[in-house]
Amino acid sequence: MFSRVLHGVHRVDGRGPLSTDQRDMAAQLYAGAESLLTGAPLLMRKRVKAAAHPALHVPGNAHVLVPHAHKRTSHGFVTVERTVLMPAFREKDGLRFAVLPRAVLDAVRRCSDEDAVRALIFEVVQRGLVAPEALEDERRRGQIRGSRFARLALEEVFGGARSVAEGDVRQAFLARGWTDLLFNPRLSLPDGRFLACPDVYHASGVCLEVDSREHHFSVGSWEATMRRSAAMTAGGLAVIHVPPSRFRREADAVIDEFAQAVDIRRGWSPPALLVRAAA
Repeated sequence: MFSRVLHGVHRVDGRGPLSTDQRDMAAQLYAGAESLLTGAPLLMRKRVKAAAHPALHVPGNAHVLVPHAHKRTSHGFVTVERTVLMPAFREKDGLRFAVLPRAVLDAVRRCSDEDAVRALIFEVVQRGLVAPEALEDERRRGQIRGSRFARLALEEVFGGARSVAEGDVRQAFLARGWTDLLFNPRLSLPDGRFLACPDVYHASGVCLEVDSREHHFSVGSWEATMRRSAAMTAGGLAVIHVPPSRFRREADAVIDEFAQAVDIRRGWSPPALLVRAAA
């Protein structure tokens, strides 16, 4: 028994809900042989949590790219985007997927929620799914309209931030005029042994660590954090710990405490460490 899914696309296996593969196959059959799956629905296949944000994705929808000369338009659960720059793709089980840098930019260009864009870009970079350089290349090569939030988020990434919380910390310090800080630098002992990558680092040796409670639920995680903090102190660092919730509520107070610690250390010799800015 046949049932209509989209204009010109029918199914033969009943009327139940479409699976993800069935939905995407139907979208590609509707959009044409050269179409590519892209955007937030593709990222959700990679289990990118931020892609599920309502500002980025409508559950059950598919997003496809087609060559600009094609006349297909969006219909039903399919968003059709015409483009003069069809990206590289990979194919699996009869489905064609745009490369991930393009999928990320296709998702964020349609999003009007800056925080959702930041969360998405931070997640794919932090998880190593997409290199920030690849995202920046795609942003520069593609459509400029709608890419402002991506540009701002990537500025944070290249400045050292790797999460929304870290990005908020960076923005708050910069807003207070702190231009001589490093964010997520790699610190090593003089013999080359790795020491830490603090969230915020001042050349005086003062560090700020934004510690999320979720990382300390287990005894093992708590003990690892304490060992890390002890090693940083032994290496000559002054470490200030703060949870994200307090920084959100009292950013100015936390920055004042950081400034006080820096002032106390003025005139001291900086710790003998090898410092490399975040890549």
